[in-house]
Amino acid sequence: MHPPQHTIRSVMYLFQNDERSKTMENVWQLEEGEVRKPGIVHVVMLALFTGIGIVVGTFGSLAIPIGFVSAFWPGQAVQSIGSIWFGWWGGIAAGLFPLISNSLSGSAPLPVSIAYLPANILQGMVAGWAFRRFKSNPSLPTGKDWWVFILWGALVPNAIGAAWGTTMLVAFGLITQAAQFVSFLGWFIGNTIPTIVLGGLVLKYVSPLVVRSKAFCKDYWA
Repeated sequence: MHPPQHTIRSVMYLFQNDERSKTMENVWQLEEGEVRKPGIVHVVMLALFTGIGIVVGTFGSLAIPIGFVSAFWPGQAVQSIGSIWFGWWGGIAAGLFPLISNSLSGSAPLPVSIAYLPANILQGMVAGWAFRRFKSNPSLPTGKDWWVFILWGALVPNAIGAAWGTTMLVAFGLITQAAQFVSFLGWFIGNTIPTIVLGGLVLKYVSPLVVRSKAFCKDYWA
């Protein structure tokens, strides 16, 4: 015995409507009566993401080094994801972990790493700002969400990082001004590709779990 056609259509309609509602869901909006405050869980996430960034950043710096630039540095993916999920907690981690990973890998002297700090924080926070500003879903269910991530989570922050970083290398006398543009391209490409590929995969498949957790920051601190 087959179920009536109208029953099948009703089930399909409900399924499609449910999927559409998930896609349209504004994960940044507070529920009625919802109060979110910074807590120990955010400090734990700060420590966790700093640790993850140290491991990923050190590996990237050692994997394909080209002088003071890495041709494959997935650390920026950690920076963008951190601020998208955890706001300023992720932004702080974005500034902290390169100080340690650069020292461990020998990719930059400590004074240079400190000089990188403003750009690391900024390139970490750009994605977090954009996702909140444009109400984009971290799970990337739509083309719009993907483009926000590609533009504001990869292209813009890596352009900032590459421009500032190579300028600091010139200022510290580690590269010549004539070599800055080539270094910029290597830095930008070496950061952008892993950010889009690895960052996109992590956001797509891990964000649904993070968004439902208490650690997720709808605002910048909670």
